[in-house]
Amino acid sequence: MRKLSENPELEGECKASSDSRNSFNKGLNDPNSDAVREKWQKSYFRGVCPAGRNGPEDHRSRLKLKPFG
Repeated sequence: MRKLSENPELEGECKASSDSRNSFNKGLNDPNSDAVREKWQKSYFRGVCPAGRNGPEDHRSRLKLKPFG
C-alpha cells in the first residue's frame, strides 16, 4: 500500500474524478442542467479517464461469463 500523493498523476486524476462527480451531483438539482439530461456519468462505462483521455485499450464494460456451477 502506498500514499496516493506518491503518484501525482494518479492523485490528480482521482481529484478530477471526485470534482467532476460532485459537480454532476450538484447539477442534478437544476432541472435544466446537462446533468439532468445526461442522467448519469458514463465516462467509466465508456472507458474514458477523468482527464478526458481514453483509458486502457483492454477496457471492457460487459463481460460474458461462464455459467456458475
